[in-house]
Amino acid sequence: MINNGANVDSLLKQLGERLKEARLARNESQDLFAQRLGLTRQSYSRMEKGFPNTLIGNWLAASSILGRLDDWQDVLAEKEDLFAKFEKKSSKRQRAGGKRRRKK
Repeated sequence: MINNGANVDSLLKQLGERLKEARLARNESQDLFAQRLGLTRQSYSRMEKGFPNTLIGNWLAASSILGRLDDWQDVLAEKEDLFAKFEKKSSKRQRAGGKRRRKK
């Protein structure tokens, strides 16, 4: 199995940086934002630094405060395979169009 620890750490740091940028764009201090999340300033600071121990609920709460909760809709969503979708659609039985003729 491949060790993806470095990838996870990098993604968490990027997520923390984005959180920090969003907080600063709102001109809020770490202390104020932490209070809104129900966290200590130190816990919130660790979040911005990308510490892996942060609960997913805290990330969701922060996203909600920032108006970005909808961005989580695609996390772990099933990926759409356009080829499989086409195969499924084209393999369905099609009804014949047009009028039917009656035998005499």
